[in-house]
Amino acid sequence: MVVKLREFNNIMGQIEGAYHSAIVSAGLSDSEFDIFYTINSEGDGCNQSLIYKLSGQSKSTINSAIKKMEQKGLLILKQGDGRNTKVFLTETGKELSKNTAEKIIQIENEAFSSWSEEEQIVFLDLNRRFLERFIEKSSGLR
Repeated sequence: MVVKLREFNNIMGQIEGAYHSAIVSAGLSDSEFDIFYTINSEGDGCNQSLIYKLSGQSKSTINSAIKKMEQKGLLILKQGDGRNTKVFLTETGKELSKNTAEKIIQIENEAFSSWSEEEQIVFLDLNRRFLERFIEKSSGLR
């Protein structure tokens, strides 16, 4: 069992490394990619808090990246309902996202689509169950 889990961890590390290499090759930081990725999947004008939640990165990391991207003219922030802040891509940001993050997303989709529907369902189910179990068991560490 330990050997299989070690292999799983090695694969996860290699996947993270492959993403990082692709992201850097595209000229983005990991945080910029996460922001573009979330906006691409959730739609322009998504809540800033959603980016934290879906990326798994800290609020401070995402906030810093958003400020830098705003200074570069890639996005703008608008007040949403209550305390929500909405994130919108500028035309420059949309173009950069199209030429970088969206290409990586396309590669991701091609890799996932190479599996049968049954394989996709099993993959998602096992990963979801692993995450739920890990969160359940690790919550006692706090």
